Amino acid sequence: MVLLAIDSSKDFMGKLLVSDAFDSFLLQEANIITAVTHTVSGRIHPDFYTEEERISHTEEFISWSEIRPLIFESVKGKNTPLSLRLTLCLKTEAMNALMQKKNPEAANTGLRALVVNIRFENGAVNIMTGTSYDSFVLDRSAEEIWDDAFKQFLTSKDISYTVGQ
Repeated sequence: MVLLAIDSSKDFMGKLLVSDAFDSFLLQEANIITAVTHTVSGRIHPDFYTEEERISHTEEFISWSEIRPLIFESVKGKNTPLSLRLTLCLKTEAMNALMQKKNPEAANTGLRALVVNIRFENGAVNIMTGTSYDSFVLDRSAEEIWDDAFKQFLTSKDISYTVGQ
């Protein structure tokens, strides 16, 4: 787990909410405070979709690319949101590919999700990485792999950050 302070909140929020930079992620949960509080669960309800549409929704959570326009509509306007809290997780296929590439043994440790918690408050953006397992594990190498991979991801998107203490 690593805490990252984003150097330019405005640049980051633009990349998060307007561009496809984070489209390799799924939304687990969003909490947005503007004039009212918006809470969005990213858990998909399969019964909402037709049989054909269900085929493209193989994940438990909705893709960021699909929900991003709704989140953007919730925060756009002349006033900055009081708070924006997002929990995103890497798509399963990307998670498995990352683990297989970096440490095949870590791929078989019951890893459930690679997560980022994004917090925008008081004009600042902070991100905390995290991992979720199906059960208790002693080997925490997946956490280190994820921390390094996410920092590389931010660098590849030209998002500058400072590692927190």
